[in-house]
Amino acid sequence: MGVPVRERFKSERGLRSSCLVFFLMAVAPVFAGVAAIQDLIRGGRYADAVAACDAELKRAPGNAAYLTLRGFALRGAGDPASALQSLRSALQSAPGYVPALQAAAQLEFESKDARARATLETIVRLDPLNETARGMLAELEFTDGDCARALPHLAKAGKSPLNRWRQGVCFFNLERWREAAAEFSALLQLREHAPTRFNLALSHWRAGDAAAALDSLRDLDDADAASLRAAALRAGKDVPKALAVLQEAVGRYPKDERLLVELALLCLDQNAVELGVKVLEAGVVNNPESPRLRTALGVFRVRAGDTGQGESDFEQARKMAPASGLGQVATASTLMQMGMAGEAAKLLRQMPMEDPMVALTLARALHQLGEWVEARNLLARVIAKEPSNAAARSLLGRALAQNGETRAAVPQLETALRLDAADRAAAYQLVTLYKKLGRPADAARMAARVRNLLANEKAADLEAQRYQLSLTPAND
Repeated sequence: MGVPVRERFKSERGLRSSCLVFFLMAVAPVFAGVAAIQDLIRGGRYADAVAACDAELKRAPGNAAYLTLRGFALRGAGDPASALQSLRSALQSAPGYVPALQAAAQLEFESKDARARATLETIVRLDPLNETARGMLAELEFTDGDCARALPHLAKAGKSPLNRWRQGVCFFNLERWREAAAEFSALLQLREHAPTRFNLALSHWRAGDAAAALDSLRDLDDADAASLRAAALRAGKDVPKALAVLQEAVGRYPKDERLLVELALLCLDQNAVELGVKVLEAGVVNNPESPRLRTALGVFRVRAGDTGQGESDFEQARKMAPASGLGQVATASTLMQMGMAGEAAKLLRQMPMEDPMVALTLARALHQLGEWVEARNLLARVIAKEPSNAAARSLLGRALAQNGETRAAVPQLETALRLDAADRAAAYQLVTLYKKLGRPADAARMAARVRNLLANEKAADLEAQRYQLSLTPAND
């Protein structure tokens, strides 16, 4: 810890009186020995302190105070493993001995020992107001991606900038947009920080407050900010300004595919198809190897009546498959990601439905369009041909659930999860369905599984989101 033992004990906040009494009772008979060893540790004479503890432990085997001091001395001597062993021995003698718990928790936390969580939870049970332990637990849960568990600890861990930032991120991830905005706003009162300002704007946007999002975006001029600013202006019916913002942004960031596509789609919304074509043609010149832009250009050319050139664009996008992973099915997937499920469905309907991948992708497009009956029929055909197709079962289960067919949805989702243990969407849907069916034990088990899946994911599933929260802490 790097702080003298006596000062460390004095600095711990809110210890219960019972713990303090226990501490005094434990050291009172040998206070002079404890004080001498503390002096040795403060003076950096760690080997002498260990020897002194060993001598005292011969007279008082299992004494928690001496075992704890021995742990401090060993840590100071650069032997954290032996230090932790000594501290655990102290806790075997006195499981509620707070100084040993705190020192052990610190070592376990620093070494990423799996037992750190249990030690910290013991400290919190003994001392619910211990901000240090709360902060460590919050960091463990936050790092694991379990915001529901992290938030109660963050609320009691003090209002440091890092804790406030973590609270903001967790509120955002739990879709508590207004609470997230409050945390990010509070951080900006401490100092200006561009990623935090973007997070504030994004939280307002998710909460449906386009005006507040626009106000929060002031002084931000990167590509993400331009995209969000244009979306907020468009939501406020100020299309001319939205167009101007995107046009300026495209001029500054000519290789940003998202900005080009958003500008083209805005032109399409205003029936300015030819202008959208020109935007995408310029984009393809600057990004000749982009299958996404080539696909979008094909869509716009078909909309403009140039079917032959549009088909040529689709073919060129498909030829990029070796480098980009885009084939005809992936071209349709790109269209869906661009919010053009209808165009994707038109393209896919020209392909043979005997191919399960084609049928599954078309079912996804139809699902987005709300065309449940055809989507379910396609998925049933895929499952009949490939009973172990986890993706088809998962989508069918979610479609049935959305249609209120709870009992029919559950077996499809359970099968999907057996086939693909990482299917978080199926697991999350099952939590809701189990609750509806009055199966609380199954719901709790599945909720734990969702938490584990979240912890193991390298990145959150943001496929349906155009903007991502900045993960740059406010105190960086």
